[in-house]
Amino acid sequence: MKGKEGNQEQLFGDSPVTLPQDNLLLLHLPVDVKILYELKKMYPWPKPRRCPKCEGFRLWGHGYSPRYFEGFVEPLWVKRYRCPECGAVHTCRPSGYFERYRYPVVDVLMSLLHKVITGRWLCGINRQSQLGWYRSMWAWCSQREALAAFSLEHLRQYITQRVPGSMQCDPLRL
Repeated sequence: MKGKEGNQEQLFGDSPVTLPQDNLLLLHLPVDVKILYELKKMYPWPKPRRCPKCEGFRLWGHGYSPRYFEGFVEPLWVKRYRCPECGAVHTCRPSGYFERYRYPVVDVLMSLLHKVITGRWLCGINRQSQLGWYRSMWAWCSQREALAAFSLEHLRQYITQRVPGSMQCDPLRL
C-alpha cells in the first residue's frame, strides 16, 4: 500500500479528485450540486480505478446515500463504492463541502473569520450551526495549546491543518 495521500491520476484517470489524508472513505469530487439535484441518481459519478484505502482493483457500486446540503429541501443522493478486498465503503461528496457539514466551505470559513474578527455571528446563517463550527474549531485548537481567545493565527492553523490533504480550501487560505 502506498502513502495515504493516494495518487489522483491512478485512482480516477482524467477526472480530478482530491483525497483527504485523514479519511480515505470520503471522495471529494468537483460536483455542481444544482446538477446533482436535477439528475438525482442519474448523475454520472466517476468510478475510481482503485480502492483509495488498499489500492485494490475491484471496486463495486454500493448504491446511493441521501445527504442534506444547505439550499436544498430534499436530500441529494451521493454515490457509494465498496471494495470487496478491504471492505471499505467510499462515499462521494461535493468538494465544496466539509465532511459532516451541510453548509459550503466558504460559508463555514467566512462565519469563523467574522466571529474571530468581530466577535459576532454572521447574519443569514443559523446561529446554532455557527456555534457548532466555532466549538469544533475551539476543541481542535485546544488540543494543541491552552486558549484564552481565538486569533487569526488559530483560524489559519485550523484551516491549513484540519484538511491538509484535501486542498478544497486552497483559494481560501489566509
